[in-house]
Amino acid sequence: MSKRIKFVSAILLTVSLAASLLTGCTSKSDTSNPSPNTGKTQETKSKPIEISWGIHFAAEGVVNDSEVQKWLEQKFNVKIKPVKVTDASIASGEVPDIFMLGDPANVIAYQNQGVLMSIDQNMLKEKMPEYYTDIEKKKELFQTVTVNNELWAIPMFIDLKPYDLATLWRKDWLDKVGINKVPETLDEYEKAIYAFAQKDPDGNGVKDTYGLTGTATSTWSSGFYSIFGAFGVEPTMWMERDGQIVNGSIMPETKEALAKLRQWYADGVIDPEFITDTQDSYRKKLYNNRIGVIEEQIAKGALPESPVIAEMKSLNPDAELAFSKNPKGPGGDGSWDWGIKSNFIVIGNKVKDQPEKLAKLFEILQAQSNDEETINMTSLGVKGTQWDFVESGATSGATKFLPGFEKQEQRDQLGIRLFSFGNITTQAYRDKYSDPKLNEAIKTYSSAPRWTDALLFSVLPSDGKYKQDLTSLMQKYFAQIISGEIPLSDFDKFVTEWKAKGGEELTKEANEMYQAQFKK
Repeated sequence: MSKRIKFVSAILLTVSLAASLLTGCTSKSDTSNPSPNTGKTQETKSKPIEISWGIHFAAEGVVNDSEVQKWLEQKFNVKIKPVKVTDASIASGEVPDIFMLGDPANVIAYQNQGVLMSIDQNMLKEKMPEYYTDIEKKKELFQTVTVNNELWAIPMFIDLKPYDLATLWRKDWLDKVGINKVPETLDEYEKAIYAFAQKDPDGNGVKDTYGLTGTATSTWSSGFYSIFGAFGVEPTMWMERDGQIVNGSIMPETKEALAKLRQWYADGVIDPEFITDTQDSYRKKLYNNRIGVIEEQIAKGALPESPVIAEMKSLNPDAELAFSKNPKGPGGDGSWDWGIKSNFIVIGNKVKDQPEKLAKLFEILQAQSNDEETINMTSLGVKGTQWDFVESGATSGATKFLPGFEKQEQRDQLGIRLFSFGNITTQAYRDKYSDPKLNEAIKTYSSAPRWTDALLFSVLPSDGKYKQDLTSLMQKYFAQIISGEIPLSDFDKFVTEWKAKGGEELTKEANEMYQAQFKK
């Protein structure tokens, strides 16, 4: 029997058992589709409302008529047209009625194109009261997507972030080079990576190992975040200093961090491929005995069952890993952090003239935030078929996907995730379905909430003119400084150029926004 048939059968079994308990009858009914609890009889249903629905932005593509789509259509009496949202599709006029975006910059870009409907905050409070109570405690998030005193998206929040970064070590390498504790300070970190590069930790008699690598050509230069953090800065982030907002790319502490990285590179401690490496490639280098430490998401590396730990064991069974906090230096410790910001839900501009559709969208949003049946179906699937609680017999706590559904692409084929709005869920739901062990790991290793962008990554009026070019300028200078292609003193030239090419104007706008919207 195929997994698709099993999926439908599981839903039908649940519904038929419930029906027999309620009615005590065995009369035949149409069971060709999943039958969620709609609370309506067939006679009272009106004509389904047609909704174009932007699937989850991380999904590769549309799966038409998936089981979750059918389930949603029956539960909410709608007809869904799933679409994949891209800049090109929006530019061509294909704007879904509802979809999710990952960043305030995306929201503001589409708002500038006139394709979004503004959100009435009072309607949000009325239609989604439980979620509104939660998000109101983090009301600064509303400011990130407010233009001309109008709200253009429903913000989502996250407190305990499993994707926060900390440090993952080859513990077996530490043992091999005679270091008997996982490094905690920047000085201890430095001692370890030098030993990895110089003392043949893989024991092959060849000088072919390095301490670490990075991703210098990425917008997020992961691999080196924690090193900048040890000096109290993060490049590209807006940071508050003595009541003023300054960009982390041009601060004096950034020059100090670059000097340290430059020395490490000159001494053969940083992999020369750091300019082209990616997060995926540096994980493989950790597995394959080329480097001894990486920055890794807490959810992927902190627990024994974490995916990176499992991957390492499958590829290199004799290796041992150890997770730790980011190294503490003269400026403290920290890494890149999104703060409490998560994603954003937006509504297409045409919906403003369709009150019945707007009401239906808010009915769905309310269910996606506070109704376990809907949240679980769209994000997990059917309990006992696609997922279950980790602890046998549990009714709360950590969840796991069952064999045959561990991979996201397997779940996407059933529509699981495609129609999920993610962190629109209430705090109560999160508390019930969270993993206590992972929560504790996040609290232990994360540098949040004290470390994030002072403007919560809000879009400045002139970002579109300058931000991308300034980021490229930073990447070029930083890679050249670290690799020794240009002298460290050229950092001062970079600062001057950064300011002249729009950075000074952005700094002025950042301070104005901070004073008006974020200063406490």
